[in-house]
Amino acid sequence: MDYFWKEHKKFVIAVGAGFLGLLLYRSFVLVPLGIAADQAKSKLQREKQELKVRMANGVPSEDSLRLARASRDRTKQSLASLIKDVEFKSPDKFRKPDRENAKTHFESLSIDLYKELHQKAVNAKIAYPANVGLDSVNDDNGAEYLLRLAVVEQLSLVAIAAEVEKIEVLDGLAGGGSRDEGPAKKSPFLTKVGAFMKFSGKAESVFKVLHGVQKKGLYLAVTSFEAQRDDQTKDLFLASITVSMLRVDEKASLEAK
Repeated sequence: MDYFWKEHKKFVIAVGAGFLGLLLYRSFVLVPLGIAADQAKSKLQREKQELKVRMANGVPSEDSLRLARASRDRTKQSLASLIKDVEFKSPDKFRKPDRENAKTHFESLSIDLYKELHQKAVNAKIAYPANVGLDSVNDDNGAEYLLRLAVVEQLSLVAIAAEVEKIEVLDGLAGGGSRDEGPAKKSPFLTKVGAFMKFSGKAESVFKVLHGVQKKGLYLAVTSFEAQRDDQTKDLFLASITVSMLRVDEKASLEAK
Protein backbone atom coordinates (compact mmCIF):
# COMPACT_ATOMS: atom_id res chain seq x y z
CA MET A 1 0.00 0.00 0.00
CA ASP A 2 2.81 2.33 0.89
CA TYR A 3 4.54 1.33 -2.32
CA PHE A 4 1.31 2.04 -4.34
CA TRP A 5 0.91 5.41 -2.62
CA LYS A 6 4.47 6.37 -3.30
CA GLU A 7 4.32 5.30 -6.92
CA HIS A 8 0.87 6.70 -7.73
CA LYS A 9 0.63 9.60 -5.29
CA LYS A 10 0.45 12.28 -7.99
CA PHE A 11 -2.10 10.31 -10.01
CA VAL A 12 -4.33 9.69 -6.99
CA ILE A 13 -4.18 13.34 -5.95
CA ALA A 14 -5.02 14.47 -9.48
CA VAL A 15 -7.95 12.07 -9.75
CA GLY A 16 -9.16 13.05 -6.29
CA ALA A 17 -8.92 16.72 -7.11
CA GLY A 18 -10.79 16.15 -10.33
CA PHE A 19 -13.52 14.19 -8.56
CA LEU A 20 -13.77 16.84 -5.87
CA GLY A 21 -14.00 19.53 -8.50
CA LEU A 22 -16.70 17.57 -10.31
CA LEU A 23 -18.56 17.11 -7.05
CA LEU A 24 -18.30 20.80 -6.22
CA TYR A 25 -19.31 21.78 -9.79
CA ARG A 26 -22.33 19.53 -9.57
CA SER A 27 -23.27 20.77 -6.11
CA PHE A 28 -22.80 24.50 -6.71
CA VAL A 29 -23.44 24.83 -10.46
CA LEU A 30 -25.39 22.00 -12.07
CA VAL A 31 -27.84 21.40 -9.25
CA PRO A 32 -28.75 25.09 -8.81
CA LEU A 33 -28.99 25.48 -12.59
CA GLY A 34 -31.27 22.49 -12.79
CA ILE A 35 -33.45 23.83 -10.01
CA ALA A 36 -33.56 27.23 -11.68
CA ALA A 37 -34.42 25.65 -15.03
CA ASP A 38 -37.24 23.67 -13.44
CA GLN A 39 -38.53 26.78 -11.74
CA ALA A 40 -38.35 28.75 -15.00
CA LYS A 41 -40.18 26.00 -16.84
CA SER A 42 -42.87 25.89 -14.18
CA LYS A 43 -43.21 29.68 -14.28
CA LEU A 44 -43.51 29.66 -18.06
CA GLN A 45 -46.18 26.98 -17.97
CA ARG A 46 -48.02 28.90 -15.25
CA GLU A 47 -47.87 32.15 -17.23
CA LYS A 48 -49.11 30.38 -20.36
CA GLN A 49 -52.01 28.97 -18.43
CA GLU A 50 -52.79 32.38 -16.92
CA LEU A 51 -52.67 33.96 -20.39
CA LYS A 52 -55.12 31.37 -21.73
CA VAL A 53 -57.48 32.16 -18.87
CA ARG A 54 -57.13 35.93 -19.42
CA MET A 55 -57.73 35.62 -23.16
CA ALA A 56 -60.76 33.41 -22.49
CA ASN A 57 -62.06 36.20 -20.25
CA GLY A 58 -61.49 38.82 -22.94
CA VAL A 59 -58.10 40.16 -21.82
CA PRO A 60 -56.05 40.95 -24.96
CA SER A 61 -52.64 39.50 -25.66
CA GLU A 62 -49.53 41.65 -25.93
CA ASP A 63 -49.66 41.38 -29.73
CA SER A 64 -53.27 42.53 -29.67
CA LEU A 65 -52.33 45.46 -27.46
CA ARG A 66 -49.48 46.41 -29.79
CA LEU A 67 -51.76 46.36 -32.82
CA ALA A 68 -54.39 48.34 -30.91
CA ARG A 69 -51.83 51.01 -29.95
CA ALA A 70 -50.70 51.27 -33.58
CA SER A 71 -54.32 51.63 -34.68
CA ARG A 72 -54.88 54.30 -32.01
CA ASP A 73 -51.88 56.31 -33.24
CA ARG A 74 -53.14 56.15 -36.82
CA THR A 75 -56.57 57.25 -35.64
CA LYS A 76 -55.04 60.25 -33.86
CA GLN A 77 -53.34 61.34 -37.08
CA SER A 78 -56.50 60.79 -39.14
CA LEU A 79 -58.65 62.67 -36.65
CA ALA A 80 -56.31 65.65 -36.58
CA SER A 81 -56.35 65.79 -40.39
CA LEU A 82 -60.12 65.36 -40.55
CA ILE A 83 -60.75 68.15 -38.05
CA LYS A 84 -58.74 70.56 -40.21
CA ASP A 85 -60.90 69.66 -43.21
CA VAL A 86 -64.30 69.98 -41.52
CA GLU A 87 -63.77 72.66 -38.89
CA PHE A 88 -65.59 75.98 -39.10
CA LYS A 89 -63.30 78.81 -38.03
CA SER A 90 -65.83 81.16 -36.53
CA PRO A 91 -64.78 84.83 -36.87
CA ASP A 92 -63.83 86.59 -33.65
CA LYS A 93 -66.95 88.74 -33.67
CA PHE A 94 -69.04 85.67 -32.88
CA ARG A 95 -67.13 84.96 -29.68
CA LYS A 96 -68.39 86.28 -26.40
CA PRO A 97 -66.18 89.09 -25.06
CA ASP A 98 -64.72 88.40 -21.63
CA ARG A 99 -66.43 91.40 -20.05
CA GLU A 100 -69.80 91.10 -21.76
CA ASN A 101 -72.79 88.82 -21.35
CA ALA A 102 -73.30 86.41 -24.31
CA LYS A 103 -76.97 87.37 -24.61
CA THR A 104 -76.18 91.09 -24.69
CA HIS A 105 -73.41 90.61 -27.24
CA PHE A 106 -75.67 88.48 -29.46
CA GLU A 107 -78.50 91.01 -29.42
CA SER A 108 -76.20 93.85 -30.42
CA LEU A 109 -74.35 91.84 -33.06
CA SER A 110 -77.45 90.25 -34.60
CA ILE A 111 -79.06 93.63 -35.31
CA ASP A 112 -75.99 95.01 -37.04
CA LEU A 113 -75.36 91.78 -38.93
CA TYR A 114 -78.91 91.53 -40.22
CA LYS A 115 -78.73 95.07 -41.57
CA GLU A 116 -75.42 94.26 -43.27
CA LEU A 117 -76.66 91.02 -44.86
CA HIS A 118 -79.95 92.57 -45.93
CA GLN A 119 -78.11 95.45 -47.61
CA LYS A 120 -75.77 93.03 -49.44
CA ALA A 121 -78.81 91.12 -50.71
CA VAL A 122 -80.57 94.32 -51.83
CA ASN A 123 -77.44 95.46 -53.66
CA ALA A 124 -77.37 92.10 -55.46
CA LYS A 125 -81.11 92.40 -56.21
CA ILE A 126 -81.93 89.37 -54.08
CA ALA A 127 -85.00 89.20 -51.83
CA TYR A 128 -84.01 88.56 -48.21
CA PRO A 129 -86.28 87.27 -45.39
CA ALA A 130 -87.57 89.53 -42.61
CA ASN A 131 -85.82 87.54 -39.89
CA VAL A 132 -83.41 84.62 -39.42
CA GLY A 133 -85.27 82.75 -36.69
CA LEU A 134 -82.93 83.50 -33.79
CA ASP A 135 -85.37 85.27 -31.52
CA SER A 136 -85.29 83.32 -28.24
CA VAL A 137 -81.84 84.07 -26.90
CA ASN A 138 -81.19 83.95 -23.15
CA ASP A 139 -78.25 83.75 -20.77
CA ASP A 140 -78.03 79.96 -21.12
CA ASN A 141 -78.01 79.69 -24.91
CA GLY A 142 -76.24 82.95 -25.76
CA ALA A 143 -72.92 81.31 -26.70
CA GLU A 144 -74.69 78.77 -28.91
CA TYR A 145 -76.76 81.48 -30.60
CA LEU A 146 -73.58 83.32 -31.50
CA LEU A 147 -72.36 80.19 -33.32
CA ARG A 148 -75.73 79.87 -35.04
CA LEU A 149 -75.47 83.47 -36.14
CA ALA A 150 -72.08 82.66 -37.69
CA VAL A 151 -73.71 79.84 -39.67
CA VAL A 152 -76.51 82.15 -40.84
CA GLU A 153 -73.98 84.72 -42.02
CA GLN A 154 -71.97 82.16 -44.01
CA LEU A 155 -75.09 80.62 -45.55
CA SER A 156 -76.33 84.08 -46.57
CA LEU A 157 -73.01 85.14 -48.07
CA VAL A 158 -72.76 81.91 -50.08
CA ALA A 159 -76.29 82.41 -51.47
CA ILE A 160 -75.62 86.06 -52.35
CA ALA A 161 -72.31 85.17 -54.03
CA ALA A 162 -74.10 82.43 -56.00
CA GLU A 163 -76.55 85.06 -57.30
CA VAL A 164 -79.73 83.24 -56.30
CA GLU A 165 -82.96 85.05 -57.13
CA LYS A 166 -84.59 84.88 -53.73
CA ILE A 167 -83.89 83.72 -50.18
CA GLU A 168 -87.35 82.85 -48.92
CA VAL A 169 -86.56 81.39 -45.50
CA LEU A 170 -83.58 81.48 -43.15
CA ASP A 171 -83.90 79.57 -39.89
CA GLY A 172 -80.87 79.60 -37.62
CA LEU A 173 -82.45 77.12 -35.24
CA ALA A 174 -82.86 74.27 -37.72
CA GLY A 175 -80.42 71.39 -38.10
CA GLY A 176 -78.80 70.01 -34.96
CA GLY A 177 -81.32 71.43 -32.55
CA SER A 178 -84.48 72.53 -34.33
CA ARG A 179 -87.37 74.32 -32.68
CA ASP A 180 -88.99 70.96 -32.00
CA GLU A 181 -85.80 69.30 -30.75
CA GLY A 182 -84.58 72.10 -28.49
CA PRO A 183 -80.89 73.06 -28.07
CA ALA A 184 -78.16 71.46 -30.15
CA LYS A 185 -77.63 67.85 -29.20
CA LYS A 186 -74.17 67.29 -27.80
CA SER A 187 -72.07 64.13 -27.64
CA PRO A 188 -68.69 63.55 -25.98
CA PHE A 189 -67.08 64.15 -29.38
CA LEU A 190 -69.32 66.10 -31.75
CA THR A 191 -71.85 68.93 -31.58
CA LYS A 192 -73.88 70.04 -34.60
CA VAL A 193 -75.00 73.66 -34.86
CA GLY A 194 -77.14 74.11 -37.94
CA ALA A 195 -79.38 76.31 -40.03
CA PHE A 196 -81.98 75.93 -42.79
CA MET A 197 -82.42 77.96 -45.97
CA LYS A 198 -85.12 77.86 -48.64
CA PHE A 199 -84.24 79.71 -51.82
CA SER A 200 -84.81 79.86 -55.57
CA GLY A 201 -82.50 80.39 -58.49
CA LYS A 202 -81.04 79.03 -61.70
CA ALA A 203 -79.44 75.60 -61.81
CA GLU A 204 -75.96 77.13 -61.75
CA SER A 205 -76.78 79.20 -58.65
CA VAL A 206 -78.22 76.19 -56.83
CA PHE A 207 -75.09 74.21 -57.68
CA LYS A 208 -72.86 77.01 -56.38
CA VAL A 209 -74.75 77.15 -53.08
CA LEU A 210 -74.49 73.39 -52.60
CA HIS A 211 -70.73 73.42 -53.09
CA GLY A 212 -70.03 76.85 -51.62
CA VAL A 213 -71.15 75.91 -48.12
CA GLN A 214 -68.53 73.15 -48.02
CA LYS A 215 -65.61 75.53 -48.33
CA LYS A 216 -62.54 74.43 -46.36
CA GLY A 217 -61.99 76.58 -43.29
CA LEU A 218 -65.66 77.61 -43.25
CA TYR A 219 -67.00 74.12 -43.79
CA LEU A 220 -70.69 73.45 -43.27
CA ALA A 221 -71.87 69.86 -43.52
CA VAL A 222 -74.91 69.43 -45.79
CA THR A 223 -77.36 67.30 -43.82
CA SER A 224 -80.28 67.63 -46.24
CA PHE A 225 -80.84 69.08 -49.70
CA GLU A 226 -83.78 69.20 -52.11
CA ALA A 227 -84.35 70.95 -55.43
CA GLN A 228 -87.29 70.90 -57.82
CA ARG A 229 -88.36 72.71 -60.97
CA ASP A 230 -92.09 73.38 -61.27
CA ASP A 231 -91.92 74.75 -64.82
CA GLN A 232 -89.86 72.51 -67.06
CA THR A 233 -89.53 75.31 -69.64
CA LYS A 234 -87.72 77.64 -67.23
CA ASP A 235 -84.30 77.41 -65.62
CA LEU A 236 -85.68 78.14 -62.18
CA PHE A 237 -85.40 75.79 -59.20
CA LEU A 238 -86.90 75.94 -55.74
CA ALA A 239 -84.37 74.47 -53.34
CA SER A 240 -83.92 73.90 -49.62
CA ILE A 241 -80.76 73.07 -47.73
CA THR A 242 -79.93 72.27 -44.12
CA VAL A 243 -76.34 72.67 -42.99
CA SER A 244 -74.45 72.12 -39.75
CA MET A 245 -71.32 73.56 -38.25
CA LEU A 246 -69.41 70.62 -36.75
CA ARG A 247 -67.75 71.23 -33.40
CA VAL A 248 -65.33 68.36 -32.70
CA ASP A 249 -63.88 67.87 -29.23
CA GLU A 250 -60.55 66.35 -30.26
CA LYS A 251 -59.36 65.84 -26.68
CA ALA A 252 -62.46 63.93 -25.67
CA SER A 253 -62.23 61.78 -28.79
CA LEU A 254 -58.63 60.80 -28.19
CA GLU A 255 -59.13 60.16 -24.48
CA ALA A 256 -61.89 57.74 -25.36
CA LYS A 257 -59.44 55.80 -27.47
